[in-house]
Amino acid sequence: MQLLKNHTTPDSAYVVDDYPYGFRLRCKIRYWLEFKAGKGFRFVSQTTNPKRAGEHWNKPKASTYCRFGGAMFLDDNGHVQWAGLTEYSTAAEARKFLDTYGDAIPEQAAGLTRKWVAAKTAYEANRNKDDALHVGVTEGVKAFAEEQ
Repeated sequence: MQLLKNHTTPDSAYVVDDYPYGFRLRCKIRYWLEFKAGKGFRFVSQTTNPKRAGEHWNKPKASTYCRFGGAMFLDDNGHVQWAGLTEYSTAAEARKFLDTYGDAIPEQAAGLTRKWVAAKTAYEANRNKDDALHVGVTEGVKAFAEEQ
């Protein structure tokens, strides 16, 4: 696995020059991670249209948002993939996400990801399985505020 960094706009996107377009045609495809405050991260891809003269880009295709983290990487086959961190992740999943993809999280939102992992870890550490949901919230909020 190879982490892909700093691909956050169509201009700085990761471009694959030889991508299938239908059954016989080939095109370019570009990938990037979009971050929007209040919504989170989403993976976006966009292909060129080989049926038109020049380099005409088709409409971008975007995934759903993952609120607290996102990272792109190349899998073992050299294909672009992405992983996201949502509010539904457990503390263990959040920690594993940060450990695995932390270097590829876009800079403008890396702090949010670290804060969420700290808050989720503190929240789960201060509650038992059958506790009400509010148990551990105070500790989670404190960890979120203190994380740099």
